[in-house]
Amino acid sequence: MQKKLSLVIVGTIFISFMILMVISALSIRSIGIKNAEEKAQIISSLVEDGLSAHMLSGTMDKREFFLKKISASKGVEALWIFRSEAVEKQFGKGLGNELIRDGIDEKALKTGEVQKQITESTHSAKLRVTTPYIAKEHGLPNCMQCHQAKEGDVLGAISIVFDISDVRTNGILTSLTILGVSIVIMILVFIIINHSMKPLMELFHSIKFVMKKAQEGEYVRRVRCSSNDKEYQDVKFWINSILDKLEDTLKDIEATVKKFLALSPNHQSDLLLEAQSIVHELSDIYQFKRTIEFDENKEQVYRRIGSILQNELKLKDFVLIESGKNAIHPTIVFDAASQKRNLDPTCRALRTKQAVFSDQFKNICESCETCDHHHLCIPYLISSDFEILLSIWAKTPEELNFTKEQLPKIQNYIDAARPELVSKNLTEILKISSTTDALTGLFNRKYLDEYIEKALSQAKRNGIVYGILMIDIDFFKMVNDTYGHDVGDKAIKVLAQVLKENIRESDTAFRFGGEEFLVLLYQCEETMVTNIAEKIRLAFEKSPIQSNNGSTFYKTLSVGASIFPKDSDSLWKCIKFADIALYNAKDSGRNCVKRFDASMVDSQELKSDF
Repeated sequence: MQKKLSLVIVGTIFISFMILMVISALSIRSIGIKNAEEKAQIISSLVEDGLSAHMLSGTMDKREFFLKKISASKGVEALWIFRSEAVEKQFGKGLGNELIRDGIDEKALKTGEVQKQITESTHSAKLRVTTPYIAKEHGLPNCMQCHQAKEGDVLGAISIVFDISDVRTNGILTSLTILGVSIVIMILVFIIINHSMKPLMELFHSIKFVMKKAQEGEYVRRVRCSSNDKEYQDVKFWINSILDKLEDTLKDIEATVKKFLALSPNHQSDLLLEAQSIVHELSDIYQFKRTIEFDENKEQVYRRIGSILQNELKLKDFVLIESGKNAIHPTIVFDAASQKRNLDPTCRALRTKQAVFSDQFKNICESCETCDHHHLCIPYLISSDFEILLSIWAKTPEELNFTKEQLPKIQNYIDAARPELVSKNLTEILKISSTTDALTGLFNRKYLDEYIEKALSQAKRNGIVYGILMIDIDFFKMVNDTYGHDVGDKAIKVLAQVLKENIRESDTAFRFGGEEFLVLLYQCEETMVTNIAEKIRLAFEKSPIQSNNGSTFYKTLSVGASIFPKDSDSLWKCIKFADIALYNAKDSGRNCVKRFDASMVDSQELKSDF
């Protein structure tokens, strides 16, 4: 760089000197030619005056000596005069050499203007000036005294040839002198510039090296300069201070972020680009966290996690599993291969609470192995109540390694979702506890109010038929009195289990109060209502109840049934009718099923609202 800059400066000076040299040479030549032209004018005037004097003194025949003397002047190579046609007619032809020699002479006589011509060759340079003599009536001499001519006529002309080779030689010598001086000056300038620019170039190269390393992501290099010049030291200090601040800030960002964000072990070596990547990831996680804060339940949060894993992290085949204390409950499944995975509680990752990779050991987890896929399973503890398991399958080792590289990002999203998952899980637990009977695990009377409000509008809109069963254990008070309330609770639990085992998933069972239960049979025909009721009655009749002394006993139950909207367009009224049918079954000897009939109530009660 230093040599290049020096050559540019020296080259500029050299070109300037060359231009000056050419201008000087041209000026010298121009001045020499101008001097020769002025000399030609003087000689022309001198010859004119001399010829006029010879003519007036009558010694024109002696003019040859005069002309030879003039032609012998320094620098004059040749000189001749010639007459115009009018003068030749008046005085006759001139001496032997006083002839028109070429077209230049003819042109001077014809136009009356001075003609000039420069002839140059390798060895010589000549200037020819042909000056016409114009007749003048006024002034001295008065041409009209001797010539039969009028004012302005051309009487003759003189041609003079000058040797101007010395002018060209002088120009060349001057140019060479200037060139020599220029070369000496340029060498001196080059030496001075090199010496003066050495510390500047040293600083420049140091800055260039440091900036190149910074561009490559290495911010530990610093600018060096050996010069003690204050300006150089200031530049060095400013740049190094900026680099110190940049490096310290980037390291501080990385160290701070590591406290709450998992970073990939293969993160970029360029701290600035890594900081940019971290900021983007923080922004994405913040937006994710802000979004899930307004999700209604865990399922929505899981769907968002699955969407990020699939769309942002480019995972293709994976399942997200929620595991409680007792079992695995699949929550969200994203399976690009459209394969249904069957995971069970024996999954090694769930059992050991550690990440499992298929490349750790052959068949490390048989419950997750497939014949053509690699896999990894990562358990994430959300709270003491539940955890989630992420199982990912990859078709190639490269895809498996890519998936491993995404694990820190996955960890960050799971960590961001953890508070919301815990909060929404607690909300669900509270909701379940408020709507579920603690003894039986069935819905309670409070949930019945919410359920009927939703079910009624849906049933009327879609024409849904509900079968309603009101169930009560026969002589339940005798159980409490004979065996105690704890055994009575066992009898209630047995009935609850019988209900769970003998109704469909679409049906809903409630503990209505005490030993009384309500079952709503969804989209159930009339014959099915009584069949299901009989099935429940018989199943309970055969179910043993454990007493405190180890013996078992059996109980029966009575069932009242009604149908919505056949019996009434009010679900509450149909529940009341099922209750009436239940009491009818009690009055009929118990351990039976009674279908509600209008005859069970009077007409006024049938029409009343409930």
